[in-house]
Amino acid sequence: MKWLKYLFLLSLITLVLAGCAGSILQSGSPTQKPSPRENIYVAIGASDTVGVGTEHPETESWPARLVELLDHKTRLVNLGFSGITMHEALASELPPALEVHPRLVTIWLAVNDLAEHVPATSYAHDLETMITSLKQAETQVTIAVANVPDLTLLPRFRTTDRKALMQQISAYNSAIKAITTRQQVILVDLYQRWSEIKQHPEYISEDGFHPSAAGYKRLAQIFYQTLQEKHVQGRESNDWRWTESATVTSIRKASSVQTAR
Repeated sequence: MKWLKYLFLLSLITLVLAGCAGSILQSGSPTQKPSPRENIYVAIGASDTVGVGTEHPETESWPARLVELLDHKTRLVNLGFSGITMHEALASELPPALEVHPRLVTIWLAVNDLAEHVPATSYAHDLETMITSLKQAETQVTIAVANVPDLTLLPRFRTTDRKALMQQISAYNSAIKAITTRQQVILVDLYQRWSEIKQHPEYISEDGFHPSAAGYKRLAQIFYQTLQEKHVQGRESNDWRWTESATVTSIRKASSVQTAR
């Protein structure tokens, strides 16, 4: 039921904020901001961000894999929630994201909107609202937004009207590209780069939709490579360094067991 979903979302927000107070903020100072030396990475998304399709979502999701490539002072706050849409994320994922003052935010959240036939214009409005809110609250935040992969390559969509699906994907990706350009944030082009699943069926889990553990590992590499290509690694900066190890602070265990719509 709809009200049960929102009750769970409310519980998730409470869990995130409580987790941040205990594991990110200094002990005994729940209202204190994270240390300037500590880089907070927030992952906003749905079931793919949760890591559905793996045996161990907490460690095998693509955000968990990505943070392994980042600086050892980086902490992950994974706000992924299965089945969520962008409009719902404005109310349930954006507030806790702002609460932890992130330095890096990834947003991969579009497929559920597309599946629910949310107009591309409505989706675009919500995405722009989210990006604007993040930038206004955190002027130094780096934001990376992923577009919609070629869903026609997935077994789940073999019986779907390919032409109609491609039109939806094109409309969404055009909107995402326009917004990332206007907002001057990073576009992670999964439509192009994730097309390699044609040669790597092992990247898709048994459900024919979500990535496998190997697929999530590859997705993390794509996100990381894109960040490097955009010169975000900041090797000359003392505030944000990208190395080969990181500390994961995962504080949304409840959402990892959810399934996609």
